[in-house]
Amino acid sequence: MDSEATEEIKRHFDVVAESLRMEVRELRAEIQDVRRHSDVIAESLRSEIRIVAEGVTGLDEKSTQEFRNVREEIGEVKSMLRLSYGDLDRRVRTLEDAKPS
Repeated sequence: MDSEATEEIKRHFDVVAESLRMEVRELRAEIQDVRRHSDVIAESLRSEIRIVAEGVTGLDEKSTQEFRNVREEIGEVKSMLRLSYGDLDRRVRTLEDAKPS
C-alpha cells in the first residue's frame, strides 16, 4: 500500500471515529436525561406510595375500631337475649306448673 492510500484510510477512520465519539456523547446525554426523568418519576411514585400507605394505615385503624364496636354490640345483644330467653323460660315454666294435671 502506498502512503497516499494509507493516509486516506487514516482520514476515513478518523472521520468514522469522530462520528462515533459524537454519537456516544449524544447517547450519554440522552441517558442522563432519561436518568433524571426516571428519578423524578421515582420520587413522585414514592410520594404517592407514602400517601396510599398512610391511607391504608388509617383505614386499618378505623376498621379495627369498628370491629371492636361490633363485638361489643354483639356481646350486649347476647346478654339481652339471655335475659329475654331466661325470662320467657321462667314464664313458660310457671304456666306449665300452673296447669292442672
